[in-house]
Amino acid sequence: MRNLKTIIATVLLSALFSIQAGAQEYFMHTVTQGQGLYSISRMYGVTEDEIIKLNPGSEKVIRTGQELRIPNRKQTASGKFHTVQKGETLYRLAVENRISVKELCDANPGLSAENFKIGQVITIPAPSDEDPLASTIENAGANAPQHIMADAQTIQSDTAVFKTYHIVKKRETIFRICRIYGITQDEFIQANPEYKYNKLKPGAEVRIPFSSKEMAQRKQLIREAQDRMESIPDSMLFSMNESQQHKTDGTLTAALILPFSLEDSTTTLQKQMIEFYQGILLALDKLKEEKISVNLKVFDSEGDDKSLTPLLESGKMDDVDIIFGPRWTNQIAEAARWSTAHQVPLVLPMNAGADDVFNNPYVYQLNTPQSYFNQEIYNHFLEQFPNANVILLDADEYRRNEFIDGLKQTLSEHDIPMTTLMVDTAYQTLLDTIVPGKQNIFIINSDESGPLNTMLPVLQLITRTKAPEVETHLFGYPRYQIYATDHLEEFYEVDTWFYSWFYTNNMLKESVDFNTLFRRSFSRQMMISYPSFAPYGYDTGYYFLKGLATYGKDFENHLNDLQTDPVHVGFKFERVNNWGGFINRKVFFIHLSNDYKVEKKDFDR
Repeated sequence: MRNLKTIIATVLLSALFSIQAGAQEYFMHTVTQGQGLYSISRMYGVTEDEIIKLNPGSEKVIRTGQELRIPNRKQTASGKFHTVQKGETLYRLAVENRISVKELCDANPGLSAENFKIGQVITIPAPSDEDPLASTIENAGANAPQHIMADAQTIQSDTAVFKTYHIVKKRETIFRICRIYGITQDEFIQANPEYKYNKLKPGAEVRIPFSSKEMAQRKQLIREAQDRMESIPDSMLFSMNESQQHKTDGTLTAALILPFSLEDSTTTLQKQMIEFYQGILLALDKLKEEKISVNLKVFDSEGDDKSLTPLLESGKMDDVDIIFGPRWTNQIAEAARWSTAHQVPLVLPMNAGADDVFNNPYVYQLNTPQSYFNQEIYNHFLEQFPNANVILLDADEYRRNEFIDGLKQTLSEHDIPMTTLMVDTAYQTLLDTIVPGKQNIFIINSDESGPLNTMLPVLQLITRTKAPEVETHLFGYPRYQIYATDHLEEFYEVDTWFYSWFYTNNMLKESVDFNTLFRRSFSRQMMISYPSFAPYGYDTGYYFLKGLATYGKDFENHLNDLQTDPVHVGFKFERVNNWGGFINRKVFFIHLSNDYKVEKKDFDR
C-alpha cells in the first residue's frame, strides 16, 4: 500500500500544513456530569486560570452541557486534541491526520459508534503515515467484511507498476509480444527502454505494462474502491477494530502494593492496609469456591518517599494481570506508567487525588473526587424526593459550598423550593417553613458535628409536635455514620437520610455475615474505621478478579454487567474521557427510619 500512502500524503500535504500553521488557540469541550474546573484542567494539561481566562464566569459555576473553550496546548509532536465536527468520519480523520483507524481507536479506547458524534473531544496521535485501514483489517482477521478486504486489495494494486513479466521465446519479436498482451510498441518500449535499439534475446525477461485502456479502467476501479472505503460506516470500523478477547483461562495473577511498613511500630494506617489485604484474602477464598484460581503477589511499598521503579523493573511483575494499589501519589505515577506500557489494569482504592485517571486508560479510581459523586447524589435526591420542600440550615463558618451550590442549582432547575435559615433559627420559625403535603427535607450545609449537635434537639421537637401526616426528614453526609454511634436514637426519630459511597451496619445481614467470616478467619474483630477496610478489600478484590476471570481483557466493556452483592462499597464505573481511565460513581442512600429500620438503598438496581 506504499503508493496509496504517497497519494494520501501528496493530496493532503498542503491542507495539513495549512491546518498546522493556522492551528486554533482553543478547542471546545462540553461539560459532562460531575466535571469541575479541576478535573477538566487535569484532563487537558492546562491550568484552571487558563480555562477561566477563555471562559469568564466559569470560576463561579459550570453546568452540565455547557461548552468551554480549552487552550489548544497539545499541538505538539506527540499529537493533539480535536473536537469532532459535522461530517467527520473515522476514516476521514485517519486520512487527514496520516494515521491508521486502529491508531486513532487505540488512542481513544472510550470512543465507540454510539458516542462518536459532533462535540466529542478526542486525542489524535502524531502522524505515522500508516495505511488508514490495513491494521484494522488485520485486527479483524476473519471477521473483516469480504467487500472491504476486496476494496483494500484493489487499492493496494495501485502499487503495481507492471501488469506482468514475459520470458522471450526463440524468434519472438516485440510486435508479436505486443499483440499477445494488447499493448502498443510504444508502451512496450516505455516499460523496456533497453530494447529501443537492441534486439530481443531468447530467455530474456521483459516487463509487460498495462495498456492505456487497462490503466484507465484500473484507475476507475481504484477511485470507486476509495470512494467505498470513505463511506464505510463508523460502526463497522469500530466493530472491526475491537479486539477479539475471551474469558481468561487458567490462573490469574494479581499484585497488591500497599504501605504495610511491617518494620515500623503498628500504626492506624498499617492496620487499615492489613485489613484491606485480609479482605482480599477472603475474596480469594470465595473465588476459589467458584473454581477461579488467583495467585496473589503482595509487596510492601513502605513510605511515600520510596520509589517503586526497582520493583516494577525487577521482573517480579511480568506475569501480573492486575494491580491493586499503591497508596502514595508519586508511586501511583510510577505504577501508572508501568500499567500503560504493559496494558495492565491499575486499581486505585485509596487515593482520591490521583490525576493519572485523566490520561491513563488502564486506571480504575475507586475513591472518586467529590465533584463526580455530587451529580449522582443530586439525581438520586430528585428520585427519592420528587415532591421536596428543602430547608437549608446555614452553619455559617462550616459551609460546604461545592455540594450545596450544586444542589441549589439542581433544585432550581427542577422548580423545587428551597428556604435558607440559620442553624440557630428559632423553633417556631423552622416549624413555619414546613409545608403539608410536601416532603420537607432539612439539610445542614456542613458535615461537622457542631451544627448537627445544635440542630438535632430542635428537629426532634419538630418531629414530636408536627401533625402525624406531615412528612419531615434530615438529609446529610457520609460522616453521619460516624456520628450515629452517639446519635443513633435521634437519627431514627427525625428520619435521617445520608449519602455515602461506602456503608456497613451490624443490622444488615450481609454485614453480619461478613463480620462472622472475618472473626472466624482471623480470630479477632475488625477495627472501627470509615470506610471499613476489610469489607472494602473484599468487595474490591472479588469484583475485579471475578470480572477478569469472566470477561478477560474485555472486562472494561462489561464493568457494569457484573453483579457481585457488595458488603461495603458498590461499583458504577464510567470513563472520564475518551483517552483516560475509569472513576467509580456509585453512591448509596442510607435511611435510618423513624420505625427503627436501616435501609441501604441502591438506585441502580
